Amino acid sequence: METQNFGTLAISVIAVTVLVITTNYFLGPTYDPREPPVIHQKIPYIGHVIGLLQYGLRTKYPLPVFTLQTLGKKVYVVNSPNLISAVQKNAKVLSFNPFVSFMSPRIFDAGDDAMAIINDNIDGEKGQWGLLSDISRGMHTALAPSDSLDWMTRTMLSKLNEYIEPLGEHDDGVEIDLYRWVRKAFTVASTEAVSMYHPKADTRASVDLSLQVYGPKNPFNRKPELEDAFWYVLCDPPSSIGCIIDRDFRCRDFESDITMVLLGIAPSITARKACRARTKFIAGMKEYIDDNGPETGSDLIKARWEGNKKYGAVEYTAQFEIGNLIGVLINATPTFFWLLTHIYSRPTLLAELRAEIANVTVSASSDDDDDITTNSIIISKLKDHCPLLLSTYQETLRLQTHNTSSRWVTKDTILADQYLLKAGNVIQMPGYPVHTLPSIWGPDVSSFNPHRFLLKPERNQKQKDKAMKQHPASFRSFGGGATLCPGRHFATAEICAAAAMMVMRFEIETVGGDGDGGKWRIPDWKRGKIASGVPPPQRDIRVKVRVREGMKKKDVKWKFGFEGSVSKFEVFGG
Repeated sequence: METQNFGTLAISVIAVTVLVITTNYFLGPTYDPREPPVIHQKIPYIGHVIGLLQYGLRTKYPLPVFTLQTLGKKVYVVNSPNLISAVQKNAKVLSFNPFVSFMSPRIFDAGDDAMAIINDNIDGEKGQWGLLSDISRGMHTALAPSDSLDWMTRTMLSKLNEYIEPLGEHDDGVEIDLYRWVRKAFTVASTEAVSMYHPKADTRASVDLSLQVYGPKNPFNRKPELEDAFWYVLCDPPSSIGCIIDRDFRCRDFESDITMVLLGIAPSITARKACRARTKFIAGMKEYIDDNGPETGSDLIKARWEGNKKYGAVEYTAQFEIGNLIGVLINATPTFFWLLTHIYSRPTLLAELRAEIANVTVSASSDDDDDITTNSIIISKLKDHCPLLLSTYQETLRLQTHNTSSRWVTKDTILADQYLLKAGNVIQMPGYPVHTLPSIWGPDVSSFNPHRFLLKPERNQKQKDKAMKQHPASFRSFGGGATLCPGRHFATAEICAAAAMMVMRFEIETVGGDGDGGKWRIPDWKRGKIASGVPPPQRDIRVKVRVREGMKKKDVKWKFGFEGSVSKFEVFGG
């Protein structure tokens, strides 16, 4: 570089630095001693910003609440279950809605007209109406345990079985990249479930699901490339800030680049692959809408569609569906991956689960051939008769969840009669610090204990009551309060049922560099995933899947059994 150019660059850097420091000094946030204690930055002015972008709020400080001072704003980080409950009970003043206003133009690429519809009475000051209010109520109704949710769950699992069946067609087993297989299977099966029409009939009756599952208007079925648009976009050799090849998956995707999208700093340059993926996804959704897809969708899709029609947002429906898809897919997919890795990497646990699930598996001879046995895993019995499976699932969520619940302080508030929270600042309630508190979870808090959520038979009634009254804010995987995830029943049912089917049918072992003498090398989780409550793996795992001994396809068939309601699966949280 020429000396003159270097000097110009150096002067520019110094000038910008001085401007930032001066602006922060005169316009930055001032500290009131009544506020939560401040954690000082290693790098002045920008240290916390860099840390939040790179690592989120996983790092723990031994404080129930503390303050991070950033450029122009403060972040109040709440780690105490009692204080989290206090925040959630004050939903009017400590509100999530301002984040909707902040994120919508960035994630949905929503313009002024769309934002005017979203923001109209978003705070509910004029009553319980508005696009956000109506759609939220509709989604909670559609995803509550009911015949409608039963139908969605059955549809999802029946479609998922189409991806499970081919794994058993190879006598010597088949090698797959585990996460990519999970991602493909869950993307198509879950979107099939939410886009399918729910007949107004008793879904507990015997129905030929094969006639109902294959919804021709599901955009992910008609356009498989939409999966790549959402999850995986190949990247050119790095030539700009937003085009960095991932060393493990060799990709960038919409979810990977969402940090730059949310920052809104020239996303067409800094996150151009994500922007292209979003454009492709919106185009696919518009075709679905133009073909009257929502009219024949599930009650969930219909609830969103009716809200958009009521408030004049039909033309923005395709953009708004990005949010729905994030909710349906982005956490369930990696959760299922992590659950399988935790189970199959522990032979003793695998054997215990097989014995437990066998108790809810019904075997019958085929009507056409007495030599063929059909095994049905009765999904409705999993929640009552497979406590170890549900405990393993919850323990997976406890250790793999890195979500953060956010609130905006709309006016000065004293939290729990102790801490001043100033208006215009942000509250963050990260899940991981709460999930790793020894005072709640015991001295083995850092270890995976599949029995952690089991109620031990030897406990007396007083101990059982205490265990069942565990602080609701101590389990953060589904958020809590006004933003408690409405899809928690659907997610739990689909993940636990799918895991039960895999456990009963297959042996899974790692191959290549991912295993050593039967011992799994489980990858670390992927940093920088702001949208993911449960981050995906840093790298994929190459595995070999083979049918268990004595259960070859020609002798044994497997299916999900649907007797009674399959949709009510309660876990801790609130």
